[in-house]
Amino acid sequence: MDEIIELKAALEKALARIEALEAENLKLREQLRQNSRNSSKPPSSDFGRRKMPKEPAGRNPGGQPGHAGTTREIVPPEKVDEVVDQDPETCANCGTPLEMAPRIDADIRQIVEAPEFKAFVREFRLWKKRCPKCGEFTRGKMPPGSPRGALGPRIQATAAMLSGRFRLSRREVKALMGLLAGVEMSLGSVQACCEAASAAMASTHSDLHAEVKVASAVHADETGFGRCGDLRMWLWNATSGLTEVFRLLPGRGVAQAKDLLGEDFSGILHRDRWKPYEHLPSARSQLCHAHLRRHFQAMLEDEGETATQGAMLKLASDRAFHHWHTFERGEMGRAELIRKMAPIQKEMQLRLAILRDHPATQKKARGIAKDLLRQWESLWTYVHQEGAVPTNNEAERALRKAVLWRKGSFGVNSLQGAAFVERILTLAGTTQRHGLDLLNWLTRAIQADLDGNPAPSLRPA
Repeated sequence: MDEIIELKAALEKALARIEALEAENLKLREQLRQNSRNSSKPPSSDFGRRKMPKEPAGRNPGGQPGHAGTTREIVPPEKVDEVVDQDPETCANCGTPLEMAPRIDADIRQIVEAPEFKAFVREFRLWKKRCPKCGEFTRGKMPPGSPRGALGPRIQATAAMLSGRFRLSRREVKALMGLLAGVEMSLGSVQACCEAASAAMASTHSDLHAEVKVASAVHADETGFGRCGDLRMWLWNATSGLTEVFRLLPGRGVAQAKDLLGEDFSGILHRDRWKPYEHLPSARSQLCHAHLRRHFQAMLEDEGETATQGAMLKLASDRAFHHWHTFERGEMGRAELIRKMAPIQKEMQLRLAILRDHPATQKKARGIAKDLLRQWESLWTYVHQEGAVPTNNEAERALRKAVLWRKGSFGVNSLQGAAFVERILTLAGTTQRHGLDLLNWLTRAIQADLDGNPAPSLRPA
């Protein structure tokens, strides 16, 4: 009897072990199948995927016959620095001298060349004088608005821009400034430039952050950004129209979502399914359909009922995007869009319900289906609401450059460094959207900070 009990216990233990190994095996197989098409993984992680080679088209590489080429636009006369007239000396046909012949029909050829960069050095001699009355010595002072160190506002702005906009390390900024402009800098000097730029951007960053909190529509997303000491840092982005705002915060929860958008944000919020965004009760959410398509792709790459429903959901998504693009081009009105989307919505709801309830549905797919049905109304805000769109691509594009910076920087070393990251990314993205020169704006902002004046506006007066 004791042997039977022991055998039964051993069998139950073995079965539990087998079940655990099967679950682990399923999880590992799911991870191996993940790529940028069926998950949130970036394309750079698709090392195992190989595209099928294309059949040779039988054409030579490059532009094809009849292709309209592009030519560099002529620089307008007011921006030309030097004009060189080249006259023919003799006739190409008979050799007659052409010195006295009149000029006609110049063929304009322009060559653009970079000047030799050399830093401009201004030396201030602070003389000391002795008072003839009291005998005390007094030394001259630097003019108001002078930099505190040896580097001027444009040098400081350049170093900060190379670091934050072009993602160069401090050592690379130091080397490039020496090679291009002949400016010898220490690593500490590069850091001081970034700190000066950060201080000059502070008020503008705050103003832009306040703007997105009251915007009518915002795209929001977040991504990891290494560590700051013991803190795990997350970079949050809110993009609205001509404004990109970044916040680098220790956490990825409700408090950080409310910091980004404010507790009372009441506009349209384009987002993924990350739950902290749901704690903004006044927001009108629009879930990203680009994320959904990746989920559907992962489902159809599975098997059985999950694959069947995933494939049909992907086709329904294709039709939904077709109608949306037709609406965007102005070939369809809002009422027609609503009418044509109704059967697609009904079909997708039915298929998600099947995935949720079918016993053979893969576990992850069941969870996604259940969550989408829970947030069903947030999938279709864009169909009815002006200003809403079906994807969150604006925020994802804004974060892409930050992700590249993160891969090379591995995070920040201080909260002051975190402030520089969020401010330079905000001003780089926003000035680009406004068509402004970041280097020029940052130079003027640093000089304004030295003069005790507010930073220049990002908008024309």
